[in-house]
Amino acid sequence: MSRLIIILITAGILITAGAGLCHAQEGTAVFLRSCVRCHSPNSDAHAPMPEEMAKMPWQDVLKTLESGSMKAQGAALSVDDRRAVARYLGASGPAVLPEMSGFCAAGARPAKTAMEWNGWGVDDWNTRFQAAAAAGIGAEQVPSLKLKWAFGMPNGTSAYSQPTVSGGRIFIGSNDGAIYALDARSGCIYWRYQAKALVRDAVVIGPGARAYVGDLESNFYALDAETGKLIWQKKLDDQPYTRITGTAKLHDGRLYVPIASQEENAGAVPLYNCCKFRGNVVAVDARDGREIWRSYTVPEPKPTKVSKSGVQFYGPSGATIWSSPTIDVKRGLLYVMTGNGYSAPEIKTADALIAMDLKTGAIRWSKQAMSDMFNWDCGQPGNGGNCPDNPGEDVDFGSSAILVHLGNGRDMLVAGQKAGVVYGFDPDRNGEIVWQTRIGKGGKLGGILWGMAAHERTVFAPLSDLNRADAAAGGGLFALDAASGKVLWRAAPPKPSCLGQRGCATAQMAPPSAIAGIVFSASMDGHIRAFAMADGRIVWDYDAAHDFTTVNRIPAKGGSFSATGPTIVDGMLYTTSGYSQGMPGNVLLAFGTAR
Repeated sequence: MSRLIIILITAGILITAGAGLCHAQEGTAVFLRSCVRCHSPNSDAHAPMPEEMAKMPWQDVLKTLESGSMKAQGAALSVDDRRAVARYLGASGPAVLPEMSGFCAAGARPAKTAMEWNGWGVDDWNTRFQAAAAAGIGAEQVPSLKLKWAFGMPNGTSAYSQPTVSGGRIFIGSNDGAIYALDARSGCIYWRYQAKALVRDAVVIGPGARAYVGDLESNFYALDAETGKLIWQKKLDDQPYTRITGTAKLHDGRLYVPIASQEENAGAVPLYNCCKFRGNVVAVDARDGREIWRSYTVPEPKPTKVSKSGVQFYGPSGATIWSSPTIDVKRGLLYVMTGNGYSAPEIKTADALIAMDLKTGAIRWSKQAMSDMFNWDCGQPGNGGNCPDNPGEDVDFGSSAILVHLGNGRDMLVAGQKAGVVYGFDPDRNGEIVWQTRIGKGGKLGGILWGMAAHERTVFAPLSDLNRADAAAGGGLFALDAASGKVLWRAAPPKPSCLGQRGCATAQMAPPSAIAGIVFSASMDGHIRAFAMADGRIVWDYDAAHDFTTVNRIPAKGGSFSATGPTIVDGMLYTTSGYSQGMPGNVLLAFGTAR
């Protein structure tokens, strides 16, 4: 044939390979044979789309297959097949920082301000509520919010890292591993640093002008917040497929870093020895990265059964920590929410709330919401035996617990689960479940995905319940009484304006953020909206699903909102937009009021 044209109908992806491009032809065949099942928008496997990998250097794709999060899948391919599919999917050239404009003028300094949004949830309790003095935006000003500027993330189709604002600077990571410090008013670039892997968590700013952040290979960095210069770097875990997705908590000179893993994906490979990963928290000294303690959520895995193919399996495993911990100084505890178990035997610390001693890491108590043993062998036709007996549905806790103060010395830990259930746990009775309220159907991409917000005694829970076959299914924002779990109101999702576009959906995966009287919640339909805290009325709506002119002249567009929520500080609202498994995008947006 003088020309090979392959049209991949699955999920509407068009892929062509020209004459003479033998690597592309071979790589296409490998992709169709071994990869497309997970790397398509119709999959729930959380795998990046081909267009996202097309912006990665092919050497980085190969590294992922050989020693990174896809090494189990890569092990099932020949050396030539791995190189062919990496060259086919990835971009040519080395992994370098792209050229861009928009750097701040020499000697420029940010406007002085003490207002900040530092890390994931504003406070130790993960309320995601910004008080009036720090927010600088009143409820009456929200309808007048206007876009001030946009910043383009190079090589990106997902925008995962939540903006941190401190000292007049925005600190943010990206899915090509670049970490930026921008001016909070203008968006000009003070510095950028290249991490070793994608950065998904939020940056944490500490005393001594330091910026702390982790990447998806569990490398953790301490950077000079003024210059971006590396102070120290530590590899915090070397278990299979280890990664940092949850934002660290900084308290009393210690960083509490949650460790997650994608080994459950490797379970889909029949010849993989599933599974050995143990979720854990590492407490390190913020000065030099020295490990102070490490606490695992799972006992040491041991050999279990041997498959019919002679593969030795291991267990228990899993109980990863995807989200930012919650700190309870009064009780001296650190709370983490865990994901599903990966392999038998069952463990009570999967899909659970775990309380660890702040000083020592010792587990004081844990409370399981439901059993949920799962890896990606489950439900696959002709599975290789890696799926645990009596598997669950992958409905783990992907979001943080919120410590809500009820008054009279009483507190409640409130957490939302992918099962579509919100729970109230009593921290004074070893996490006893006081109430549980179902707000959705739940599922692998259902229920509460990445977080909730709270103010006083009210918790605000966005519902995903993504249904790829029905763009108008799922979504909505719920207000619940933190003491009883009673639903106070529900704001139904508006009809999406993006119907017909791939990835459009009403699902609300992104965590909300709140100020006095207002809850901001974004959607997979590309809209970010402001809801009246009293009754759920929409008082502001911005459609981000379009192209933007950016201050750094990088082509950028908005899309679905997924893993991160808005940051509100000093009269501005910052948010990222774009999700490769929905409507792709690569933009940071800055909104402000007229002043």
